[in-house]
Amino acid sequence: MPEIKLDKCIQCLKCVNDCPSGAINIESGVIDPSCIHCGHCVAICPESTIYPDKGEIKKLEAVGILPVNFENLSATLRTCRSYQSKEIDSETMELLLENMKHYPSASNSRPLEITHVKSKDMVEKLNDTTAYTLIKSFNFISSPLLKPLVKVFAPSIDIPKLAKYKDTFIEKQKPGSSQVCYHAPSVLIFHGPVTKFGMAAADAYIWATYTSIYAHTLGLGTCFNGFISNAMKRSKSMRAAFNIPAKHQVYAALLVGYPKVKYVNQVGREKPKAHTL
Repeated sequence: MPEIKLDKCIQCLKCVNDCPSGAINIESGVIDPSCIHCGHCVAICPESTIYPDKGEIKKLEAVGILPVNFENLSATLRTCRSYQSKEIDSETMELLLENMKHYPSASNSRPLEITHVKSKDMVEKLNDTTAYTLIKSFNFISSPLLKPLVKVFAPSIDIPKLAKYKDTFIEKQKPGSSQVCYHAPSVLIFHGPVTKFGMAAADAYIWATYTSIYAHTLGLGTCFNGFISNAMKRSKSMRAAFNIPAKHQVYAALLVGYPKVKYVNQVGREKPKAHTL
């Protein structure tokens, strides 16, 4: 639990008023077990009298990013499907992993684990097993026996379009083609326990998104890869082959590497529809 040092406390009550679970008794200096370990009390204390349950207190610097800077950063973030053969050094990868401790979570818990696939052979194996699993799924959904059922229970699936995509996918699937992993030097797989009411999937999307943005500042390119996460969700043997714990599910996958190309223009896009209530 976080610990309150009452001898330095000035009784400003900022921690009490900001605590989402009402767990702080400032008079006794006791934090109730209902504490959800969000860290707000540590972050808000002007005298640094509340110590975190993990790690040390570090004073924050003023954020120097202006809205126009973030707009430009957002516009420069593009999916990378063309990577240099250069590997990501261990120091840079450690920066990516270390910074994840700051990212928020939907469930206010941190159940996620990261599997880093970095050897060339393992990335190639991930590429090929993903392709094989997807082709099996394509064949199953587009089989003549299932077509009538798919039309009834999943009318949104365009079977002719899916069949055409399957044929193109199979045609491109040649040794060394890497049409799933694009020869990326590293793949980060986000996984966590399967729970009835957990929000691990949302947490994975959040962490992968933050990681993608941070990676960009380090000169790296990324690609969110739904093929890998979907294939692993469908295949227990595939999860086992990459040492994903038995009771875990894969929620997101991110290709990471040094991009071969540089984008210099902002692309025009239609903004999403917004509704005011």
